[in-house]
Amino acid sequence: MLKKVWLIPLFSMIFSFLAFFCGYVIAVMEGHVNAIWPYISDTALTAYLRHRQIVEFYWHRHHVEGKWRFFSLIFLFIGYASSLGVSMVANFQQHSTTMYFHYSGALLAFGGGLIYAWGQTIFSYIMSPKLVWKFVSHFRFVLTTIATMTFFTMIIFGCILGRSKEKHKEHEHYKLLRWKTDMPNYKEHTIGTCSEWIMAICFEIYILSFVVELRDSSLHAPKLNINSDLDENNDDIKSYSSKGTETSDLTLPSPITFITISYDDVH
Repeated sequence: MLKKVWLIPLFSMIFSFLAFFCGYVIAVMEGHVNAIWPYISDTALTAYLRHRQIVEFYWHRHHVEGKWRFFSLIFLFIGYASSLGVSMVANFQQHSTTMYFHYSGALLAFGGGLIYAWGQTIFSYIMSPKLVWKFVSHFRFVLTTIATMTFFTMIIFGCILGRSKEKHKEHEHYKLLRWKTDMPNYKEHTIGTCSEWIMAICFEIYILSFVVELRDSSLHAPKLNINSDLDENNDDIKSYSSKGTETSDLTLPSPITFITISYDDVH
C-alpha cells in the first residue's frame, strides 16, 4: 500500500524539471545551443491517479450521477496521449528523417496538455461537492490561461515568424542551427522559445497542484482472489471462481481505493 500518494505528482514535477534543465546544461556546455532560451526539445501515472481519485470521491463516496464519469475517462486518455507526446519529443529529435514524429509528439504533448488542463480546471469548478478549495481552482485557471497564451505565441512567433531564412549548418550526423543576435527573425525566435519554456513550467506546476487533493489519500494495488474446489473423486479441478477488483466498469469496485480522504474542510 502506498500511503503518500501526493508524492507522485511532486516527483513527476521534480524529475521533469531535472530532465529539462540537465539537458539544457549539457547542451550549453557542449556548445550545441546558445545559453539564452533554446527550445526544450533541442508526464502518465498522475493522470491515472487523478481519474481514480475522481471516481472514488464522486461515485463511491457521494454517488453523484451524470456524465462526469465519461468525461473523466476521456480526460484520462487525453492525459495518456499528452504523456506519449512528451516521450515522442524526447526520443525523436529534430532530424530530417524523424521531424514528423517530433512535431507530432510536440502537438500531442502541448495540445493534449492544454485540453487536459482546461478539462480538469472546468471540472473542479462545476462539480459538487468540491475536491479542493476554490483558490486552487483559480490558481489552475491562471496557469491554464498562461499556458494557452504561450501556446499560441510559440506557434506564431516560433514556428511561423521565427523561422530562420539561413541554411542549416551540417554538424556530424544531423543539422544544427546556431542562432545569433544579428540573424533575421532572432527576436521572433526568442519569443517562441521563451513561450515554450513558460508553457512547460505552467504544466509542471499544474501537475504539482494535484498534491493538494492527494495529500490525504492512499492506494492499494489491484487484488485478485482465486477460489478452487477439488472433486473428491479425482484430482482435476472441478470449478474455478475468481473475482478481481480491476475492471473498466466504473460502477464496480475501483482497482485503486483511496481510503483516507478527508475533504470536510473544503468549501
